[in-house]
Amino acid sequence: MSVSHLPLIPVAVGGRYPLDSAALAAFLERLPGLHVVPLDAFPPPRVVVWACGPQLPDELPDLVPETALLLVVGGEVEPGLLPGAAGLFSKDEPPEVLGAAIRQVARGEQYLSASLAIALLKRPLAGLSATDFDPGTLTEREREVLVLLGDGLSNKAIAARLYLSVRTVEGHLAKLYTRLGVHSRIEAVLIAMQSGLAS
Repeated sequence: MSVSHLPLIPVAVGGRYPLDSAALAAFLERLPGLHVVPLDAFPPPRVVVWACGPQLPDELPDLVPETALLLVVGGEVEPGLLPGAAGLFSKDEPPEVLGAAIRQVARGEQYLSASLAIALLKRPLAGLSATDFDPGTLTEREREVLVLLGDGLSNKAIAARLYLSVRTVEGHLAKLYTRLGVHSRIEAVLIAMQSGLAS
């Protein structure tokens, strides 16, 4: 099915500088399958795209669990950006790729620009690093969930692959985050990559 025939994804745009937000919103309105709505829209937007620099901004909006946060990052990213973000999109990427990143996080998956992934893999994370992490301490099920998470699968897709309920997968992820000392899917994926469990 082509993008033009898919249901419109409501997307809100924000950032520190109104001019950046306005430019992003105007660009996204031209992309097929997306519909720009206000940050306080009801029902809430499926994705919030937030433009920021390498430091985590203080003015991030409070989001409902159903809304995914995609940070558009300029410069090298700091690990503090990771909590709560479903995706990190580098301003160095071609603009047209942004639509694909939005659709990916809207499906419940994570998105991480390759250049940002390489930079993050070269520095320790705020929580547990791969050098401290022993995959052998995971249960077989936790290991399966972490590998599939590293493959970019959403909770729903992981549940279908492992014949589990989405709620059970969410429970496994919560335990994994605690065990790894992280707060987001992206941090967990990075540790999976660092430890060789994901590519």
